[in-house]
Amino acid sequence: MKKLLLLWVGMLLAMSAFAQNEEPTTTWPYLYPEFKEGELIRTNRKPEKALYNVHLSLSALHYVAKGGKIREVDTWGVTGVNIGEDSFRFVAGKMLKIMAQAEGGCIVQETKANFSSVIKDGGAYGSSTLTSTTTKSYLYNENALNQYNGYLMTDVYKDLLGMRSGGERLPVLTDLYIVIGNNLIPASKKSVSDLEGVDKKAFSKFLKAEKIKWSDVDDLVKVLDYITSTTLL
Repeated sequence: MKKLLLLWVGMLLAMSAFAQNEEPTTTWPYLYPEFKEGELIRTNRKPEKALYNVHLSLSALHYVAKGGKIREVDTWGVTGVNIGEDSFRFVAGKMLKIMAQAEGGCIVQETKANFSSVIKDGGAYGSSTLTSTTTKSYLYNENALNQYNGYLMTDVYKDLLGMRSGGERLPVLTDLYIVIGNNLIPASKKSVSDLEGVDKKAFSKFLKAEKIKWSDVDDLVKVLDYITSTTLL
């Protein structure tokens, strides 16, 4: 019985350690714990196969180029990307995960890391294992973002993998949006009510009748259908 208990505790610790390594950190600010095989979709071009990941600062798409260097995708003509089993839509300069498809558009999710919380002086993340100068220069200062790697300690993929669990954990925030054409609409009552052509009173009645929850993807599909049926979007 004692051996079984020790084995169970060991498994829990191992699972906990694995889960921690899955989280984005100051040295691994990415959506996935490793770059995954995917296909980049461009207008009138064949799919471009590579290892891809989404950087959690500006929702930018990165890939592993020849020589093992991490590079940012040239977004000319890009409409989206498939990474593993997930599909993304490129809209408003961001690579956003598709949560649901509808006839008139789709529901997407942006996942971003709260970098600002890590560099607050004296805050919970102020005692990062990185020096404040290095942290600000490579991770959080938008002026340091370049066409190759963005907020990274190194652009060598193999080296960055080795640093993955060495930084501070990054808090992650998620936002849902409704996409109709090239319109990126925040999933909120105000954002939809302010759209041209939306009757605010009728829309309020619709929300009440359908018991819409703004965090529910299926409910957002209903809102999308309402928008496309009542406006010119």
